[in-house]
Amino acid sequence: MKFFSLDRTNTSSAAEPTLKKLSQTFYGGDAEAESDGSQDGNNTVKDLLHRLQIPVNSDTPDQKESDETRDRGLFLARQERWEDLEDQIRTYDQNRTTTSAGTPLAELMLFGARSDVVRAAEHALLHGHPAKGADFFAGIEALEYMLEDYPDSYPLALIVAHMHIDIGWAWRGAAAKEDVRELNREAFHAHFERAEAILNRFCPTTHHSPALSAARCALLPGQADPAEKLCKEFEALIALDPTNPRHMRALGNYLLPRWYGDFDQLDLQARRIAARTYDLWGAGAYAWVWFDALLVDPRGLEMVEVEYFLDGVDDALTRCGDQHSANLMAAHLFRSWQCAREQYNENGFRQDLPPALREGFDMVVHEHLREIHPLIWGHAEIGFENTSRIISRERLAAKGKEIALQAVAMPFLTGLQNGQTVYFTPEGITQINP
Repeated sequence: MKFFSLDRTNTSSAAEPTLKKLSQTFYGGDAEAESDGSQDGNNTVKDLLHRLQIPVNSDTPDQKESDETRDRGLFLARQERWEDLEDQIRTYDQNRTTTSAGTPLAELMLFGARSDVVRAAEHALLHGHPAKGADFFAGIEALEYMLEDYPDSYPLALIVAHMHIDIGWAWRGAAAKEDVRELNREAFHAHFERAEAILNRFCPTTHHSPALSAARCALLPGQADPAEKLCKEFEALIALDPTNPRHMRALGNYLLPRWYGDFDQLDLQARRIAARTYDLWGAGAYAWVWFDALLVDPRGLEMVEVEYFLDGVDDALTRCGDQHSANLMAAHLFRSWQCAREQYNENGFRQDLPPALREGFDMVVHEHLREIHPLIWGHAEIGFENTSRIISRERLAAKGKEIALQAVAMPFLTGLQNGQTVYFTPEGITQINP
């Protein structure tokens, strides 16, 4: 099934009835202890927070750079400055340029360039009708026509392919579920098939392009048997861009039982990627592959080798000791520790987990954390999944700040109760007695 026509001379193409039919069908009317040493519980911890002096950075350089890069992609697309857009995406991709937190700038430019069309589609699917004055089918065809004018441009092809992938997910819903309406499933596969046809014209290895390889990985949910190609595609991506842990994190998530794998396979792949990237990451890749998976599905705590995982956390932070990474690891370990306490303290199984994760958390706070990034802690609470669009950034940051301050106070709780003031600075931590 096709959703659009590439025939500019005949707007009443064979695809148009399908488009109209689908449009009418869809839019028609038919703590170990709770306080960890505090006798009065969390309220006591809150009462002590005025003596925990740690900077809170709610507007990090990464967020600014990400917003600026997305906006630049959107601006160039609206102005139809396709050559400029192509050149910037290609340059960022070939140079593996990222924000300070590791987000590829090419990915951000691609997102901005397609965002008008994708937002229009999402609005229509969410509200049952297009936004006033919007015709998102026309937006899809406009980008398709642009691609006809630049058939050999892989950066511009990526814009159109990702547009189809995004709209496919908008039809289907992003959860790993099987109960999807037939109409939605049909639309999902139609958009993914079109994206695949576009990307098949370009070889990631020939173009030395992580962005192309990442797009091929993004196609996997539309495949008939994604598990068969999953590890191969992600291994190719990681080989092209081994310094970026986001690819390892995505692999681990897709290897969860709710998607295309199981915990045994996830652990095996974590070990394989760690062995292949040892010169760069030490044991870090083992932690990165398990990273999102453990928060999305805490049952994985039963399988993870906690000592190896914590070695990976330490190695990863030794190699990328920025505050974004420190907040990622601290928030992850704190959340995992809470999950382990809930799951394993009562039944006696894996009693090693809570104290080990607590020790790892304390290590990250003492040795690496020097400021709080609230959004990271807010995202950690919901598993780093892409569900935060239903929560405003301000609310997520406020919740993240509250969680982070109480978590970071725990390693210093006895001193705080005794009147100490704890100061975090870029040079280290100072504890001053009353």
